[in-house]
Amino acid sequence: MSKYEFIDEMRLDTVEYAYSVEYMCNRLDVSRSGYYEWRGRPDSATAQRRDELKLLIKKAFEDSDSTYGYRRIHAQLQRWGIAAGLELVRGLMRELGLGPVRSSDHGSGNPQRGTVCA
Repeated sequence: MSKYEFIDEMRLDTVEYAYSVEYMCNRLDVSRSGYYEWRGRPDSATAQRRDELKLLIKKAFEDSDSTYGYRRIHAQLQRWGIAAGLELVRGLMRELGLGPVRSSDHGSGNPQRGTVCA
């Protein structure tokens, strides 16, 4: 997170316990004009691409009934012709708070109902 992003998240009109932009700029040794110039800029191409990937990841995750992990989501994106690295997909899923739903007996060592133990 950049200093400007921190200021933007912590300014008085966004958070309960926040500081003025002027105070934070002074403490972080950045100019107010630089902060306001940064706020007015359009998103970078990288930020736009990450946002697009997040939408596609959400779609693939929802299509899987919230069962796919980052490896399967990555494979699904490849099938759709979307180029993205495995670790990028993993990181974006983490940012989105997405993770596969695991059954309650997963990894418990207990046999599932319907299996026969000799």
